[in-house]
Amino acid sequence: MSIAFNIIGFLCLFIGIGLYGFNFKKKFYDYRDDFNLTFFKKNIKYLLIPALIFVCGTLLIGGGYYTSNVLSDLKAIDPEFKFNNIVLIFIFLFLFDLFLITFLTIMFILLYLINKRKTDKFKIWLRVIMYVSLVAAILCLYGSLEFSVPNLIFPLANRIIVSKEGIWLLNNETTKYNELMAKIGKTFKFEIALYALFIVSGACLVLYICDYKLWNIYGHHGLITTCFFVAFPCGILGARAWYVIGEWEEFASNPIRMFYIWEGGLAIMGGAVFGIIAGVIVMIFYKIKNERYKAIDYLLLVDIIVPTILVAQAIGRFGNFFNNEVHGNVVNESYFVWIPSFIRENMKFSSVHSGKLNANEIYLPLFFIEGLINITGYFFIEYGIKNLFGINRHFKHNYHADGSCVGWYIMWYGATRAILEPLRDSRFNMGSDGNFSNVSSYFMIGSGALIILICVVLKILNEKKIIVYQWQKYISSKGDKECIKQ
Repeated sequence: MSIAFNIIGFLCLFIGIGLYGFNFKKKFYDYRDDFNLTFFKKNIKYLLIPALIFVCGTLLIGGGYYTSNVLSDLKAIDPEFKFNNIVLIFIFLFLFDLFLITFLTIMFILLYLINKRKTDKFKIWLRVIMYVSLVAAILCLYGSLEFSVPNLIFPLANRIIVSKEGIWLLNNETTKYNELMAKIGKTFKFEIALYALFIVSGACLVLYICDYKLWNIYGHHGLITTCFFVAFPCGILGARAWYVIGEWEEFASNPIRMFYIWEGGLAIMGGAVFGIIAGVIVMIFYKIKNERYKAIDYLLLVDIIVPTILVAQAIGRFGNFFNNEVHGNVVNESYFVWIPSFIRENMKFSSVHSGKLNANEIYLPLFFIEGLINITGYFFIEYGIKNLFGINRHFKHNYHADGSCVGWYIMWYGATRAILEPLRDSRFNMGSDGNFSNVSSYFMIGSGALIILICVVLKILNEKKIIVYQWQKYISSKGDKECIKQ
């Protein structure tokens, strides 16, 4: 029964996503010049049908999980308590799906259908509903997970395994995973690490934020997407290279293992540095070679892109949570009663320490702390530094040094690492002496401060007409409307 639920559920997911994308293109995007509230009401049914198919798919997959023998094999659960919880879980899951689809639909509408200069009430209400839907989706997901705690198996699954034995959600550090791998043997299997899904999800969210902001300024898509498909894989390679350098003793005896990226081992600092460098190189190349992008001010562009990397990092850190890695030392759980209970329960396990901690102990959840710091850093740079010193109605002068957000990002993240590295469990410290990440964090702080200083000096020289550069007007080679940075 559970296998049938899973198969039908995944078919519904794929059909719903495919039909949603097809209908959005044919019924909305192809008629974007006619898009308004009346048009939206008339054609919304073309998105509702695939959305409901998608929701049915997620509910069927959930049903497959709770009708399988996975829970009964590993955990004895009171049937009545289980049933009551499952009802609440599915209610929250259903609401989560609806709010998530609402958020994504409005996000696509704002990105592809609404004219960038249109400021009518319809657009304002769409943005309000989008943000409310996002918050509601997060709260519903939280509710679903909280009611799932008595029925969940800890440590939580960190990968999805598809094989002839069915579809499994398991943690690769558990006995159940080893038993399944032995049973599957050398036959077909496909594994998806949740860590990878979180990294890709964070990157896609950053792609949307940057593409939307650039479109609002210059009126077209393209450059951000091009940069993304180069910078993202380069960032992954950079993260791997940074990890290999920091942990070279692990690879010295068998250097070929440095290319076995599927075994794990990524350092976010390296990913950020290499990703930024690759993105800048691509932008410079297109500025030189492509007439369409010659007028784009790239200092503005890096100010848009770089701070959003903090958002991707905050999401990516949840991969560490599911892998039970990069945590701190053992602390009293009472200090963290304010965080969700499913996080606290999972933080009683570690990928480098066997067994489960005592009832009143957890490993310091550095992933959660760093995630909060990263999100705070994004809002501080984006809406603090750029808005307070830059485009602000209360100031006649622009005090923001163009391009300095790169420095602010590097300095913020370096400071974050400098604070959190000493709190890590020593088993996760990089380098032979465990100080590689700590030392490199101070290097990032100094580099960030230097970049800010250079940008400030260039701004002063520009204002004194010694080195002149200015915001440029963008005129599309394909006939788009002229757009000037406001």
